[in-house]
Amino acid sequence: MRTLASQPHRLGPNQVPLYYEGGERINRFRGLGARPGPEDWVGSVSAVRASILPAGADPTTGISRLEDGTNLREAILADGAGWLGPDLAAAFDGEPGLLVKLLDAGGRLPVHCHPTRALAREKLGSRFGKTEGWVIMEADPGATIWLGFNRDVEAAELRDWVDRQDVEAMFAAMNQMDVRAGDVYYVPAGVPHSIGAGIMLAELQEPTSFSICAEYAAYGLDAAQATLSLGWDDGLACFDRGAYTGKRLELLRPQPEAVSVAGEAELWRLFPAEAGPFFQAFRARVTGSSALGVPRFRIIVIEYGEGSLLVDSATVPVHAGETWLIPHGAGQLLADGNFEMLICDPPQVAQTVEVAA
Repeated sequence: MRTLASQPHRLGPNQVPLYYEGGERINRFRGLGARPGPEDWVGSVSAVRASILPAGADPTTGISRLEDGTNLREAILADGAGWLGPDLAAAFDGEPGLLVKLLDAGGRLPVHCHPTRALAREKLGSRFGKTEGWVIMEADPGATIWLGFNRDVEAAELRDWVDRQDVEAMFAAMNQMDVRAGDVYYVPAGVPHSIGAGIMLAELQEPTSFSICAEYAAYGLDAAQATLSLGWDDGLACFDRGAYTGKRLELLRPQPEAVSVAGEAELWRLFPAEAGPFFQAFRARVTGSSALGVPRFRIIVIEYGEGSLLVDSATVPVHAGETWLIPHGAGQLLADGNFEMLICDPPQVAQTVEVAA
């Protein structure tokens, strides 16, 4: 008998209103009219933290719904093994441990970082921090990101910049990088960063909305919002103040690695092995019929072209601008046609247990 966990699901838009500008590129990618929100949370079982939502917003904002209106979080909790597979379901008590976003930076995002799992567990009562990875989908000419400090920064120096909101000093101490479509960046929890205007990306991350904003006043945030109510001492302790240069900087700019695949497709692994406890992503360029892996919970973004996804229970047509959820119970993923897609995988369970220990 076919169940929700044994078939693929096309995911409609799930845009989230936040404190920064954007959304137009998401609407254009999806072929939609104007819709508010600079982020689209894809296949999400997580709600947005209430303190960063507009007053009166629905407390379930951020949680995805299937085409029939089913709340995805409730569906997965009711049949974790079917949706996620038994190992992943057991690792996170019936949650996938992954959040995928489409993010459109209509304006520059503030300088910020995210807590590690250890700090989130100790200070925020959460098993998840917020390690993330970016796959650049669109970038205006000259679009820029800032990623990691380019020298060691003393705690007192960082605190002084925050107290004075000296953004110029923050940027002077960070690695500035020009970006273009196709670039990949790995952003471990703690690494300071800012995404410049004119960039749309797919983001894989741990399923939280935890951010510590060193730059906050210009975005209408107060100190409690900027520090997750931790206060500045604990908040700024989240920052990795070490220099990201040489090999350490190379880790943040991984090069895609070709992976063997059965059939007429090219497949690249996008993130380094260090990302395994948090997520992994693959870019598949399909030019015929191909097998793309064993049964697994997956989020898919169709970037270009059109074709079909085939699983044990169904064949579904796909085209650019769509997002799909493939439950574990839907079986092996096959693809046919002429298109390119981003395949987003949840944490590797064995490594996840190591990190959580």
